[in-house]
Amino acid sequence: MSELAQLYVAVTSTLRAALPAFATVATEGDDITEPALPALVHGVLRMRGDEALRDGRSLLMTTFEARVTAQGTPAQARTQAGVLAAQLIDVLRQQSWGLDYVEGARDILAEAEGTTWRVQWDQPVLLGTVQWPWPDQPAGSLMLGFAPDTGPGNQDKYLSPEDLA
Repeated sequence: MSELAQLYVAVTSTLRAALPAFATVATEGDDITEPALPALVHGVLRMRGDEALRDGRSLLMTTFEARVTAQGTPAQARTQAGVLAAQLIDVLRQQSWGLDYVEGARDILAEAEGTTWRVQWDQPVLLGTVQWPWPDQPAGSLMLGFAPDTGPGNQDKYLSPEDLA
């Protein structure tokens, strides 16, 4: 399963567990014509590559969108969807879905659109395998210390570059 496919599964399962008020939590690709309300349907809206060098992996910045739909009169549905959108925003705070190749969610934005709410967030995804970019130095040979915790007796406080990635 690709990293993005795993991410979709992780997002769906985490949101189902964290937001029991939703009768439906699904991805855009699920075959649901009439989801039970309230419903949250999510998917990737756009992707862009980032040229930032990291540890040999590529950074794919994905923008997710979740549409929150509720039931009732238009005013009731909009209000209930807004309350549920706020709960979603709370779950999204620094959410990495339990995946070591996904960084925390950021730039979360919610907007009302008729009786529904759209919640968008950016999710950095690291693709590929970790590579050691210094072929003349074995991994773990470079250690960094930060004052005042440097020098003899403080070696256990030093960090490797991998610890900072």
